[in-house]
Amino acid sequence: MHKIETNWEDEENNRKVAVAVEYTRNSDSLEIQSLTPKQVTFLCPESNNPLRSVGVWTDKGRELLAKQLHAAGYLPQLEKELETSLAV
Repeated sequence: MHKIETNWEDEENNRKVAVAVEYTRNSDSLEIQSLTPKQVTFLCPESNNPLRSVGVWTDKGRELLAKQLHAAGYLPQLEKELETSLAV
């Protein structure tokens, strides 16, 4: 199993979520095993500059953010990004 850290930019809510991703890679496929939100950075809606950051320490907080990440349709984009970066 491999692990990588990435960011999900939730433009609708003006925030950036740092996520740890565990995945397995076979010769012909890539499968995401788990997503663990680590930190949320709130962004200024006008300038897009960071306002403040908070860690995600509770299981409920991680679960909520993971559900929002899935609902936003980020998973297919993340898989494509991983496949592209690993193909190099």
